[in-house]
Amino acid sequence: MADFTVIFKSLAPLAAAGFGKFDAATVAKWATTQVRFPNRKVSDLSPVRQMEHWCVDQVLNSVGHGCLRINHNRNGRPEVEGSPNIHISIAHHSIEDGCWAAIALSDVQVGIDVEAERGQLQQIAPRFLSVSERKEIGETPAALAATWAIKECMFKSFGPALDLRQDMEVVWPGLKRACKSGVIGRVHGTEWRYRIEPLRNDAGHTPVWLALGPVLD
Repeated sequence: MADFTVIFKSLAPLAAAGFGKFDAATVAKWATTQVRFPNRKVSDLSPVRQMEHWCVDQVLNSVGHGCLRINHNRNGRPEVEGSPNIHISIAHHSIEDGCWAAIALSDVQVGIDVEAERGQLQQIAPRFLSVSERKEIGETPAALAATWAIKECMFKSFGPALDLRQDMEVVWPGLKRACKSGVIGRVHGTEWRYRIEPLRNDAGHTPVWLALGPVLD
């Protein structure tokens, strides 16, 4: 059967993340009756996409929002049905035997993202980091995964009309300090603070980094 384990929770803003183990039959059955995504026929999606939606449903249940329904606007941004004052951000990362999923809810713009440590980030770093950012951040998989997730949070909070390199800046304090005190992210020069957390489970998967924000100091 499918199983979802919550690994991370936050109260300010309200957020949670965890890992779901894949079971196609259980998830496919859920997809035929689900009401979480009223404007999507989840049962017509691929098994992996069904699993992503199921994991989002499970993580929302974990923070007490079993009845909340999600639609998506024309830019793909998720919205809470009937509650325009509630801002929601969703992230997921699928692997061979499961899926990481995360959500954040707030009365102001908020972003959440999950990103796995992977070698490909070194190749695409010039697409999302400026020359000065790359010099400060370096090329370790952990630092690149964390900063990519932070920029995704900024984009989700304040986009979509943002350029990852020109409009956003990550002020990188080093990985150890970033985990302890957070990271400053600038959007058009305005500073916000973002939280980062490593997500790990007992299955020994590649480490995944979560970014959440803006958060209060």
